[in-house]
Amino acid sequence: MGTVDIVPGVSGSTVAVLLNIYERFIAALKNINKDLIVALFRPFAHKFDKESRQACKDACIAADLPWLVNLLLGLFCAFIAASFVIPWLMMTFPSVMRGFFFGLVLGSVITPLRQVCQWRVQHFLTIALFAACFFVLLGQQLNPPAELVAVTTAEPTTLKQLCSTFPCLVTPAEIQALPQNAAIQHLSDPVLGTIDAGTSLFLPRPYYLFCFLAGFIAICAMLLPGISGSFVLLILGCYFFMLNTGKSFMHAMAHGDFLVSHMLYLGCFVFGALAGIAAFSRALSWLFKHHRDLTLCAIVGILVGCLRGVWPYRILDEAGTQINVLPTLDTPHLWTTLVAMLCALGIVVATVVIQSKAKPSATDK
Repeated sequence: MGTVDIVPGVSGSTVAVLLNIYERFIAALKNINKDLIVALFRPFAHKFDKESRQACKDACIAADLPWLVNLLLGLFCAFIAASFVIPWLMMTFPSVMRGFFFGLVLGSVITPLRQVCQWRVQHFLTIALFAACFFVLLGQQLNPPAELVAVTTAEPTTLKQLCSTFPCLVTPAEIQALPQNAAIQHLSDPVLGTIDAGTSLFLPRPYYLFCFLAGFIAICAMLLPGISGSFVLLILGCYFFMLNTGKSFMHAMAHGDFLVSHMLYLGCFVFGALAGIAAFSRALSWLFKHHRDLTLCAIVGILVGCLRGVWPYRILDEAGTQINVLPTLDTPHLWTTLVAMLCALGIVVATVVIQSKAKPSATDK
């Protein structure tokens, strides 16, 4: 899960579906509530007596917390390790890697399909509806609500430095292109070109409520198989803003500075993510409990629709945007990409076969 989370457009929850631990993962997240937190701190309040320690242990086991902590530790370790390898592979062999993950997502459809107990017309309609919705969603690019904030440079600087000091929703090139910023239209390099002291600029910033909603929606996407939170942030138009704000905040903290504006935006985003985990994990758990077959079909539809985000064959249009195309015989890395796709499908089939031969108690717990 941690390795796959590195890849833009793919969710680690896809691996949870493939390995048949998705429902347990969602249920464990749902069990993190006020009662569990009180039980965790009870030994501190009672001087670690035997009764409080036993109550804490029982609460952790009932909430499946040891399993969840073990999973999250593995996820974190894999995320750190893969961050040194996967980005390089994605930059060096983009189509081949996308082909591999395309095969992985496509093959993951097998697991929820096998778990549907009774097939009815509404199940097929659910698959078609969710597949169509997510296929369309992954082709969109929204313009987030923002306000233009006037900034006057106190000393010569660059747009890159300015975006590190003041939270900004768009890239330096897009700042220069704003009609309100006619004073910097002469810059040949929008990133490193020097801006004179006393220049007045307008920087677009999102509203705090939008950052909260972006965190909420992104974490919900991470809990869904097939689509990643970073991809949703790209769709919402705030991926650059959150990435740049986080990097600038950490850089300032390392140099002993504290940027209040950055902290407010990051705080809204984190609170939105926490709210998303609390609400969406409970919603998914309820759906699995009361409408399991329909929920499994919705997951199938999401996986199918999200294949658009990892389609391996792409070209750049006139605007420099990557668009999906059908391959031809002279498409670069055509056969290598197909081999990678088949290898991923082979891994999925092998995993499913191993699971089918395992004891039911080992996979259904």
